[in-house]
Amino acid sequence: MGHIGQFKHNSISFFDLSSNKLEGAIPSSVCKHKQLQVLDFSNNSFSGVIPHCLGNFNNYLLVLHLGMNNFQGSIPTSFSRDNSFRYLNFNGNQLGGRIPPSIAHCKNLEILDIGNNKIDDTFPFFLETLTQLQVLVLPSNKLHGFLKGAIADCSFSELRIFNMSNNSLSGTLPLDYFSSLEAMIVPDQNIGYMEASTASNTYQYSVHMAWKGWAIELIMTQTMLTKIDFSANKFTGTIPWSIGKLESLKQLDLSHNYLTGNISPLLGKLRNLESLDLSSNMLTGKIPIQLVNLIFLSVFRVSHNQLERRIPLGKQLDTFDSSAYEGNSG
Repeated sequence: MGHIGQFKHNSISFFDLSSNKLEGAIPSSVCKHKQLQVLDFSNNSFSGVIPHCLGNFNNYLLVLHLGMNNFQGSIPTSFSRDNSFRYLNFNGNQLGGRIPPSIAHCKNLEILDIGNNKIDDTFPFFLETLTQLQVLVLPSNKLHGFLKGAIADCSFSELRIFNMSNNSLSGTLPLDYFSSLEAMIVPDQNIGYMEASTASNTYQYSVHMAWKGWAIELIMTQTMLTKIDFSANKFTGTIPWSIGKLESLKQLDLSHNYLTGNISPLLGKLRNLESLDLSSNMLTGKIPIQLVNLIFLSVFRVSHNQLERRIPLGKQLDTFDSSAYEGNSG
């Protein structure tokens, strides 16, 4: 294990110490680097409190990746209004408290990952104002309360990954939330897709430097799949019909909630869907014949509900064994 000392070179723009065996606290002297654009200390054993100056010490920082460490305390609370953040990752720490509203100042933010912490808060509705946000990852925290309707027609219009699994959110799923997810409605030919790996790692974001004339240019690339994961919460009510509009969706997981009513036939319009998990709810009625149209489906679970009647036959639905349907007495 090693430590990092005081930072002496103020002209650094790209600082990557990821995936080492470093420990201890991050010195506040890091905030003296007014030209810093990328700071990646992920996958180490850093501990202590994250220096709160990291949210506002310069206007050039694009990437702040502190994931997979042992940080305690809270997320920096003061993000400046004129910041340039495009990527914020605090996943896999022991951070508590609330999600700071000043993150709404990060108008260029594309990816926000605060999963696997101890955040105790209601859903951060102020994030809906981030019009460039493509990935919102908040699983395995202590989020609670209801989801309200979208605050504007453009709420989360660029979002492609929406993961709030393993929290304590409750109430019904608002119709207009899914209607506003415009990036999931029409497939985006400019986004490359990758195979799903773990539940929380369904995107990749890489940054490297290249010479451009006499200057160094940061090149940021990303690959992701479109995914909604609201599993393992306390949601009630029916599955919103508006989910059927999200034709570029690859993964949908609403399992382990308290959803009732019928499975909407409109889910059969999700022609690109590869994974559908509605298990461990209180869904009733029959499995819609329209789901036969999901020809790319490789994961399908409706087990442990209150479904009845015959299982539709044909295409992909013929490939799943009885475990996909078990626990439905009808």
